[in-house]
Formats: sequence, C-alpha cells, structure tokens
Amino acid sequence: MVEGDEGDLLADLDAQDWGSVREGVEQAGNLLRTRQVDEVLKAELAARLLRLACHSKWEVRKAVAHAVLFLRHDGFHAVIARIVDDENAWVRETARKTLQRRDGLVRANSHSDNRGDEILGMLLALETRYGLRAQRAALNVADRLNHRFVREAYHEIVRIISPIDASLLNLETQLTALGVPEETLANARRARARVVLITDFLDNLRAFTTQTPAEFTVEALHPIVTEAVELALGHIDGPPIDIDVRQTVDHSLKIDANRSRLLQALINIVVNAVEASADSGRPPMLAITAAAEEETHVRIAVRDNGCGMGEEALRDCVLLYSSGKPGGMGFGLPLAKKIIESDHHGTLSIESRKDEGTVVTLILPIDQAVCAE
Repeated sequence: MVEGDEGDLLADLDAQDWGSVREGVEQAGNLLRTRQVDEVLKAELAARLLRLACHSKWEVRKAVAHAVLFLRHDGFHAVIARIVDDENAWVRETARKTLQRRDGLVRANSHSDNRGDEILGMLLALETRYGLRAQRAALNVADRLNHRFVREAYHEIVRIISPIDASLLNLETQLTALGVPEETLANARRARARVVLITDFLDNLRAFTTQTPAEFTVEALHPIVTEAVELALGHIDGPPIDIDVRQTVDHSLKIDANRSRLLQALINIVVNAVEASADSGRPPMLAITAAAEEETHVRIAVRDNGCGMGEEALRDCVLLYSSGKPGGMGFGLPLAKKIIESDHHGTLSIESRKDEGTVVTLILPIDQAVCAE
C-alpha cells in the first residue's frame, strides 16, 4: 500500500464525521482481506479498530465487526470481545457471525502450504457468488474427504508397518543373544527407529487432520504449563540439557480448555524453544509467562534465547511438513497452531530474530461458550 494512501486511511479512521469513519473501516477490512498489509500497518489498524469498537454509532461498530474478520493480529480477540455483547442486536449478530466465519477460515488455513492464500481465495469467491452456506458446505465436504483419505491410508500403512516393527524387534533380540558385533546391532536398532519414526509421522498426521470438536473443562493454567515443561524436557532426544527455566504464571488463572490438546500444543512449543536454545552456543534460557488479557482472555508467552529464525523460516515454520530441524517432520508448530486457533478459538503468533531468540505468544479466551455462540 502506498504511504500516502496509508495516511488517508488512518485519517479516515480518526475523522470526526462518523460516515467517513465507517468508510475507512470498510476500506481497512478490504485491505486486510487482500493481505497486502505489513506488520506495522496491521498493528496500527488493530489499535484503531479496537478503539472504534466502542464508537457511539452502531453503524461504525457493525462495520468493525465485518472488517476484523481478516485481522491476523493478536488484537482480533480484544476487538471481538468488545462488540460480541454489544447493546445493538445487529452489531452482536455481525460479531458472532464473524467468529463463526473466522473458525471456518482457520480450519481451512490450518492445513495450508504455499497454496494457502489461493485456497482461501477460492472459498471467499464461492461465498461471494453462492453465499456463506455454500462455502461452509464445500469446506465440510473437503474435510470429510480429507479425513477419509487419512483414515484409510493410516490403517493400510500401519497394517504393513506393524509386522515389520515386530520382526525387527525379534531380530534385535536374536542378534543380541548371538553376541554379534555392536555395529550390527546398531544397524538393526536404527532400522527399527526408522519404523517408529514413520509410525509417529502417521500418528501426528491423523491428529492434525482430526476435526473432532474439543470438549472443554475449567482448568487451572499453572499446572498445565508446569507439566508441559516437564514433559517437553523429557521428550528431548540426546543428552540432558541444563536449561534455565523461568516460569511466571498466575496461580489464580483458570480457563476453559481441552486439557490434553492444550498440553500437547504447549509441549510442542516448549520442545522447539529448548532445542533452539541448546543450539545457540549461549547458556540456554526459557521464560514462560501467563497473565490475564483484559477480562476475557489470557496471554501466554514462551520466550527463548536460541538461534532464532530469519524471515523465510519464520513464515514457513507454521506450515505443515515444513521443518528447519534435521529429522524434523514439520508437525510441532502447525499442530500447536491448529489446537490454539481452531480448537480453542485463540491466536498463536511468533516473533523471532536470527541469533537472538524467539517468542511464541498465545492468546486464549477464558470462556469458550462465548466463542461457540
């Protein structure tokens, strides 16, 4: 977007005339939809939309409810929280439809690769021509076909792999009894390790494509974070890592969560942070904080002082099958993103600087009932 055009847009959003403000909000929504927005302008728009969510004119607030759909920023939930229970029925209804549509787009994008934008564009074109119901029907059919393919492929491959795994285990036992050289035993163990790796790959793929609605219970956040750190440190391959873990989580924080899924997401994030810190050449450090975000959400931040990521790696790290780690399968962060955004109606964002470290920020709603309405 041209710098002068940015200035005009921001001026419209700050105008005294509410009609100009509404037009500015609509223009901002169109701009966010095309994704032609850098991070600085996106933050500016998020701040203004949050302020305009309290505008005296319901027409402006309704326009905000429309525009925020494509706001890929932590501020999305703060804006929605202000208008989802608006005094005006039309504003409330628009905000709740935005939440429903957002969930559909997140599901579509959770499997995205470099064609993700194209897929979302096709869904939006379908909605424009035939309506939201047609878009949802197409998304539902695609989900069902995808799940059926993954389910059938999983069972067929596991049917072949299971006897191979058993045979390799028997071979290792027999070779040990025969007293063969250690190098021969090592080859057998490596072969079995590869079979286990394939099985893990299939399990993660099946978990990633599962769209079973999450069941929520009220959970204390502190013990979940503590358990995630303990399990993540035990999950790391290789020698133990002497890492400085600093955990600051308010013991009073409670949220609606699917405990096992949220725990899995946090484990994946912490494992990445620990491995990045171990490779940085500096004394590894991990800091986890969690605090209330206004009255409706909590913010969890996982910060490491690891090797960090460049722009390309940062863009690709949440894409399925994309991994910058040797032997990595590219499931950890994509699965965490799906759990946070699709299952828990939150947001996952990542900031990283090469050779400095990474911060993964999660914003989760306290009450899932509001998101489900």
